[in-house]
Amino acid sequence: MCSHLLYVLNDDERFVPVALHQDFNGESGICYQTHSDVNKTPLSSVVCEKNTDHSLFKDLGTLSVEHLPKSYQHEDILALIKSVADLAVLIHVPVLNQAGLYWQGTGRVEDAFIFKENTICQCKKCQLSENPSKAWGKVQIVTSTKLPTACRYVDNIKCTLFHDDEEKTENLAYLFGDAYIFNEGGVCKFYCYTCDMDLLNKLDAYLDTFESKWTSAFVKYFETVKSAEERLLVMICHPHGCKKYVSIGKWCKLRPSVKFEAASCPGCEGSFLLIPNFDVNDDDYC
Repeated sequence: MCSHLLYVLNDDERFVPVALHQDFNGESGICYQTHSDVNKTPLSSVVCEKNTDHSLFKDLGTLSVEHLPKSYQHEDILALIKSVADLAVLIHVPVLNQAGLYWQGTGRVEDAFIFKENTICQCKKCQLSENPSKAWGKVQIVTSTKLPTACRYVDNIKCTLFHDDEEKTENLAYLFGDAYIFNEGGVCKFYCYTCDMDLLNKLDAYLDTFESKWTSAFVKYFETVKSAEERLLVMICHPHGCKKYVSIGKWCKLRPSVKFEAASCPGCEGSFLLIPNFDVNDDDYC
């Protein structure tokens, strides 16, 4: 059976090869937690209410070309997948009127904006400071609209970045929602303000890397792989609040909404989906 991805297209709109996972089966894509911290438990030890085979999720640290379909077994696509993973975000939202309960899902960094002059940082720390930073920026996060329905305000949304290893937490970074950009049609976008310039520069570099790796993969596969035949789909997610994993599958249909077959668990709501249809032909995706 196919899972669902909410990405509705107009008849004259071309398919965009990055989108979001949204489980249409109630709230089964959302993980319920009694804390807003990362889950350090290995995924293989987590009991799953969906009875998903967790061995189907691939560890980023051991992901290799052998895990990919034969047509894609090259370093170009592997590098693209890992550049996508660098932008994945673990999201926690406190449930309104239910103290100590959180909804957990996944999102991604979609853009970063950096300001270095003539403005004052709008982050909460600087709003309370007598000497607010003039070097700051805002990070644009995208996820499923289901997640923020649990809370009342955007600043309740907590984003944890770089949860790549259960044992190492010193590299974790945190952002909180500050302003909604867009929140309808299954897609929620919001800004997080920060004066952490190291973080902003790191994310800006990751976004550039993703664009570069996409271009390299496009050149590699445009004339050699028929995506309508391979139907490769890659999901970067935080199942059960654990570290980042990769779920590799196939899309079934792209219009009017995308359906796919790949391992999915609670915590995958809002996950980054990569569909490398480099030779896109709209007639193939009906």
